[in-house]
Amino acid sequence: MNRGFNKTCTLEDFSDPELVAIIRDVFAHESAVFPDLPKGREFRKHWEIGMAVASFREFGALRPDAELLGVGVGTEPTMYWLTNHVRRVFATDLYAGAGDWTDTAPPWMLTNPGRDWPNVWNRRRLVVQHMNALELEYEDNSFDGIFSCSSLEHFGSRSDVRRALDEMFRVLKPGGVLAISTEFRLEGNRTGLPGTLLFDEADIQQIMLGSRSWDLATPLSLAVSDETLAGAVSFEEAIEDSRLGRIWSRYPHIVLRFGEHLWTSVHLTLVKR
Repeated sequence: MNRGFNKTCTLEDFSDPELVAIIRDVFAHESAVFPDLPKGREFRKHWEIGMAVASFREFGALRPDAELLGVGVGTEPTMYWLTNHVRRVFATDLYAGAGDWTDTAPPWMLTNPGRDWPNVWNRRRLVVQHMNALELEYEDNSFDGIFSCSSLEHFGSRSDVRRALDEMFRVLKPGGVLAISTEFRLEGNRTGLPGTLLFDEADIQQIMLGSRSWDLATPLSLAVSDETLAGAVSFEEAIEDSRLGRIWSRYPHIVLRFGEHLWTSVHLTLVKR
């Protein structure tokens, strides 16, 4: 990729040929309807998934003998796409008791995970398990790669997030790749939103990197262009779209604003020593 693997989501990223190709491949059902995807439909969740796939490909975790773990993945497309490229994918979430998050981590995933997935995948390579991210039930050094998109911010307190990262570090093999995306606060206080943490650079350094023996795969870049900021979407508008079950009313859908808070996505690619 022309851009690094530890960065905030920007409008310019959607012109990167490799990332565009990945998004179109993972979301083949959408590409069939929107031939220019992601042009004109720039969505930060597509970017998060594209960055995870690109990270695994670039740093050696996307290979036929690899075993990968998804943490807090719900029904995320990444798990399905990966089954076509690696030995086995383990998908974990609170499927048997997600509470308010049942829509994104439905219990039927435990028995019929392919129910709503429209693209090609290998059901023999996917293992779906109810599991708390704060206590992963795997041996140390088990996985070649771990992915988690738009989940960390819902794990509870910052201490809970730190504990989840400790667990991911523990079960990742030396040389393994962690690909995570979460919310990055551009403006507003540290409190964040109800049920959703908004992280900043200090959180990245202290919580996500911490003192664990892993390294950023590329330098950290947290700059967001004026063009990206100019397209900020009202969070209330996004909530209304979700409530009505419709696609987004406005694109690009990269930066969100609610009250004093302004945020986007940040992706991190870490390699365990």
